Amino acid sequence: MFIKYLDRRQFITGSLAITICPVVSSQPTPLASELNQEVYGYSLNGWPIQNPADDVSTIEKCDISGISSSCEMRIGDVNIVLSDLAREMHYRVKDIRPGEILGWKDMTEAAIQTPDSNLSSGTSLQISPSMPLDSYFAYKIQIIEEVLKDYEGVVSWGGVMDKKDESLFYINTSPNNPLFIKVAEKVRVRNFADVRIN
Repeated sequence: MFIKYLDRRQFITGSLAITICPVVSSQPTPLASELNQEVYGYSLNGWPIQNPADDVSTIEKCDISGISSSCEMRIGDVNIVLSDLAREMHYRVKDIRPGEILGWKDMTEAAIQTPDSNLSSGTSLQISPSMPLDSYFAYKIQIIEEVLKDYEGVVSWGGVMDKKDESLFYINTSPNNPLFIKVAEKVRVRNFADVRIN
């Protein structure tokens, strides 16, 4: 367990640091990195680490419609965005079979201060993590980049990290970031419209 309890002043200071993190970068921001290193109660993107076994956890096993798959992730806006991403990857990049999407993982020492820590806050997915490295052809990478553009920079891909992980997709903003909230609402409205049409 990596959680360090904070007094009121530390909590407020940490919350402000999370709020002002930059939005679009695919690499961890210094403020989020420092918070993750100092507290260990947050993933690198500034979200609280969760344990699905806790009564207050917001991690649930979420069905991803359209691909007959499910995984543990944070409910609410995160689920809205990451489930939509998974469907887009399935339809436009590669078929995703049941069991090929992994979500929440317990925090490890190796994951601290890396994007892998985002799995422990339920704000990240791994799609086909058993695929060998560099499995995507150039045209597939171009499609992935096009898919990510629709999320306006609030989702990052591990395929462009220094330590490449082509299976990893994660929310790269803090919980109350206005752009993240806007994108989640856009996806929610679009999905509702799709359901009504069908």
